[in-house]
Amino acid sequence: MLEWLVEWYDGVELWLVQLPYPLQVTLVFAVLLPLCWGLARVIDRGIDGLGAKLTRVSDAEPPVGRRDGKSARGRKETA
Repeated sequence: MLEWLVEWYDGVELWLVQLPYPLQVTLVFAVLLPLCWGLARVIDRGIDGLGAKLTRVSDAEPPVGRRDGKSARGRKETA
């Protein structure tokens, strides 16, 4: 059923393995770093949103989007 996907993956893997090592590392970083950064950002925003929904305060916002100028510890931030 998914033989085409397995064949495609095998072709990409074979192509990648045959490249010189510095080019392999560069390609992996160029693909994995943005992918991991984006995934971490999505997870962080999701956890912040979930925390805001599960808090006892009815109008709570995620800590990332604070508008009152205070840090999470309650002190005024200086910019």
